[in-house]
Amino acid sequence: MPEQPPDVTLDEVKERARLAGLPIPANRLSLVRGFLSNALKPIRILDSRTVRTVEPAVTFDAKGGSGS
Repeated sequence: MPEQPPDVTLDEVKERARLAGLPIPANRLSLVRGFLSNALKPIRILDSRTVRTVEPAVTFDAKGGSGS
């Protein structure tokens, strides 16, 4: 059975809110923590090694390639 990722901490919620510039009242941090945990759950359990790529990755040419 794969190891479960760690749960979202209140400190992580505070830091994410700070970085996003979102003022979250202290009495709402637990609620937001639950929302964030549920939202991240599918992403955290995804094993990206099992996802088959369908298209080539987009690349960026800083020199300004021909575009075609």
